[in-house]
Amino acid sequence: MGATIGFVIVSHDKPAQLLRLVRRLMKLYNNPPIVCHHDFSQCSLEGFDFPSEVTFVRPHIDTKWGGMGVVFGSLAALRVMYQRADSPEWFVLLSSTDYPVRPARASLDQLASGGFDAYLDHRLVEYPWTPDPCVQYAPHAFNSAGWVPLAYDRYIAVQLWLPWYSWTRRKSIKIPVGKIRSKLLVGPFNPFSETLKCYGGSTWFTGNRKVAERLLARNAENRKVLAHYSRRFIPDESHWHTILCNQPDLKISKDSLRYIDWSLSGHHPKTLGMEDIPGILASGAHFARKFDLAMGAEVFDAIDAAVDAASR
Repeated sequence: MGATIGFVIVSHDKPAQLLRLVRRLMKLYNNPPIVCHHDFSQCSLEGFDFPSEVTFVRPHIDTKWGGMGVVFGSLAALRVMYQRADSPEWFVLLSSTDYPVRPARASLDQLASGGFDAYLDHRLVEYPWTPDPCVQYAPHAFNSAGWVPLAYDRYIAVQLWLPWYSWTRRKSIKIPVGKIRSKLLVGPFNPFSETLKCYGGSTWFTGNRKVAERLLARNAENRKVLAHYSRRFIPDESHWHTILCNQPDLKISKDSLRYIDWSLSGHHPKTLGMEDIPGILASGAHFARKFDLAMGAEVFDAIDAAVDAASR
């Protein structure tokens, strides 16, 4: 195989699906290092026989959708991975709803010969932009017309609040009344500059050891970026991107090597089924998402059979 690889998994539910993913990675990649950050406060893994080779981050960090816990949990697992004596040349950041869809040899050979340090879906988040009333501003496909202005509001703009007393809740609350978007006015409230620009995109990516070192570095700039995103919504869709895309010596592909179907135009990608398998296998992606084992194991079995046949 062309390179050594490890897997960092972030999970909070679906223990049976997480176990299937772990076992498949171990079989397909010949027992690679796997470090999982699982939020035990949301879901116990008791009763599930995980291989002893899989390392779980302890203590875990509480996570919630849209919060900083996903970033902190990912970094904690990545740090455990690269403290190992046998730390791999490459790592893949996965959720428990991801699944491998390409033979390991083909994936590793591509990483070894591709000439990139990271495979990360990314785009510059900048001002000015003109809001279009015809665009649906919702967190759907990252390459959609509405995502960059949505990301600007999340990561750069300043939210204005009106203090209010709620008699029904019997407490003081804050009501959002607008946003400051001017590049000049938002400057004092965020760390961005000509040398530190804001980037964003899909959370899940693949990187090499150099990328891991940059993300784990305890330097002033990383601390500044972490502090900023700790106050922002869905930080995992911009934190990695901002740190890595401002490193001039890193070569970063915009292809995350993931198959994702955003055709439903919702807040989340389509849950993949049997009808999606031909497109998945033809895509050349290393992984696909999202899957749901609760809908049946047939799609997983069919993908395994196709990948195993291609491997032979």
